[in-house]
Amino acid sequence: MENTNPRTTRVNSDIVSRRLSFFIALSVIFLGTTGLRAYALPQGERQAGSQESTPFDNAFRQLRDGWQHRTVAEQKKAAAILIAEADKLPDSNPQKARALLMASGVYIDDLPQEIALAKRVVAIDEKNLGGDDPQVASDLRNLALLSTLTSDVIEAERSYGRAVRIAEGAEQMSSFDRAMVFAGAADFHKQQKRYEEAERLLRRAIEVAAGLPPAQTSLRLQFRANLAELLRQEGKEDEAERLLAEPAPTSNTAQASPGLTDAESDSQRARQYKEQGKLPEAEVFYRHAISAFERVPAAGFLLAGNLDQLAGIYHSERRDVEAEELYRRALSIREKSLSPETGLNARVMSYPFPLQNFLRDQGRLSEIEPVYQQALAIQEQFLGPHDYSLSQTLQMLAAVYREEGKSEAALPLCQRALLIGERNFGKDDHRIAPILDEYARNLEQLGRTGEAVSVRIRAERILNRKASLK
Repeated sequence: MENTNPRTTRVNSDIVSRRLSFFIALSVIFLGTTGLRAYALPQGERQAGSQESTPFDNAFRQLRDGWQHRTVAEQKKAAAILIAEADKLPDSNPQKARALLMASGVYIDDLPQEIALAKRVVAIDEKNLGGDDPQVASDLRNLALLSTLTSDVIEAERSYGRAVRIAEGAEQMSSFDRAMVFAGAADFHKQQKRYEEAERLLRRAIEVAAGLPPAQTSLRLQFRANLAELLRQEGKEDEAERLLAEPAPTSNTAQASPGLTDAESDSQRARQYKEQGKLPEAEVFYRHAISAFERVPAAGFLLAGNLDQLAGIYHSERRDVEAEELYRRALSIREKSLSPETGLNARVMSYPFPLQNFLRDQGRLSEIEPVYQQALAIQEQFLGPHDYSLSQTLQMLAAVYREEGKSEAALPLCQRALLIGERNFGKDDHRIAPILDEYARNLEQLGRTGEAVSVRIRAERILNRKASLK
């Protein structure tokens, strides 16, 4: 059997993490505490088609309502319309900055455009609200994060520095937004190996997060785990251990659910032990966390994540019967936890990466087929037949067929994946290249060399174009 292309088979968590970050960013735009006041339509309850509705209202609504089921190309078109309408508003209108911020979320694959819009948002809010307004601090945090992705350390440091200064003095700023500013700046300083400053900011994030409601206690737990990791990097092992051994924090605003809080605390400790290679200790705490999550009906996704982590430990120890049972249970829990209200999760959570990676490691390719077929069914049910997530699942299922010598069955999957990808991203987008690569590999396996060469030339042209734009 020929070597497998790692881009199309074994999947790591980076893909999921990037998509989760994108959807979390959207939820902050729509529901975030700072932005909520500004994201209402200008007169509150305007209905589409009413006499009071303006072109700006309609453009705003079209983009806002199109995040889940519209293609990326359609979202970009809607974003361009909204930007054009926002540009007609005076800077004194708070809707202008909020609209530009929402539009920027479409350009997740075009950082220069996203950064340009983020800078405009900062400038407008500074002019409209004043340089020390809490909204400006949140804007600066967003700009700093984007700047780190382009390795613009100077811009990132300047933006984080200003955001922190505003957050320190803005008592009226929400606890969530203040904590996120401190935590973001801490992560930046950690990347720059300025551990003392990173530690100070993380401690501030933990302190401020004490004011969060019970539902957000997990955020404070995450900050504490990050601090323990940082302390270890500073050589403060004993202090890190004492921090992780402390009782789980509770909110100052109300009593959090003990079961869920304890489970999250145990899960964080398990992750820390696993990262240190202390697998027996990690197993104990994952078991504690799983037992607690099982008693919380709404914790399905958290439970599944911990089952996958424990299964990974078992797999590394060659306890594969136990590992497989946990992987399959985790996937089943995710599938049962989906509902029309959590449709966005279907885009990420239906990807059966942990189980498929496990089966692939054991050479059980035929057993991966029904796993991906079920993922496709879930994606189609919750997201429709044209959502971009289907293109990757189809591509990966095609790779399995090819490895089994079933390229005849793989070709229709490649063709459908290509149509979906082109519909969502356009015919020359770099995300089309991996699909074309898989298509070419199947054509080669069937002896259709001429067609394969043509497909590869197209893929190379796309990748060369992307490289020239950097």
